[in-house]
Amino acid sequence: MKKYSITFFLLFPLILFAENQIKVCENKVIHLISEDKITYLQLGNQDVLLAEIVPEHPNLVRIKALGEFEGESSISLVSAGQLYTLLLTYGTDPENAYLLQEFESREADLYLGQLMSKADLDENCRRILVDQKRSARSHTMTKDGIILQLRNIYLSNDVLFFEVGIKNNTNMGYDVESFQWWIADKRQFRASNAQEYQLQPRFQYYSIGYVPAQSKVREIFVLPKLNVPDQRVLRIEMLEKALGNTGRKLSLELENRDILKAKNL
Repeated sequence: MKKYSITFFLLFPLILFAENQIKVCENKVIHLISEDKITYLQLGNQDVLLAEIVPEHPNLVRIKALGEFEGESSISLVSAGQLYTLLLTYGTDPENAYLLQEFESREADLYLGQLMSKADLDENCRRILVDQKRSARSHTMTKDGIILQLRNIYLSNDVLFFEVGIKNNTNMGYDVESFQWWIADKRQFRASNAQEYQLQPRFQYYSIGYVPAQSKVREIFVLPKLNVPDQRVLRIEMLEKALGNTGRKLSLELENRDILKAKNL
């Protein structure tokens, strides 16, 4: 299954530091290792380079050249609120791995930039959390005592707020590895050549990493307005952190009509 990553991000002028350079080649996979989850990734030239966040380890990015190339390309990443922009050049003997935090960075605009101010973003999230009602068309999945529910979708100035509820009915805490968002083919149309496109929410209110036993929590994800094409769905996945990749995965699928019914804030 081919997977491509697309993101919604408002870039601004950057100062690219000279030391922010790494070499890549086609015979070796290079890894960027971050101390925190990587929430944004954009590659400069996809014709000569491959770069992706490792799904099982969202603090890792793997990079590889598709062949020898001349000149420079670039990659931009956001982790822990810092934006890193690195120059990529071709070299026959590159390092195997780099620690992302060793490169120069600058503060990233994680609060929707010109779309919405930080004050308005916080106020809208608080208003959503005060309201205890959920939509009659809410989506729910249950697996081994864990319930994932999309409670409501709200819209404010072309910005979407997805209110998600998580309930733990077990006597053991649930460790959240990550949330992943995809534009994917509907199940009945999936085939060997199916494609998925990953989205990156621009903001997560609580950044929930743990749901205690016998408890429930609510979370809000914020994305710019989007449209889901026909025969595709918006899939929201919640992955559990567990040894040996044995964690529970819960997912919800939404159609475009669900998003178009978003409530006005």
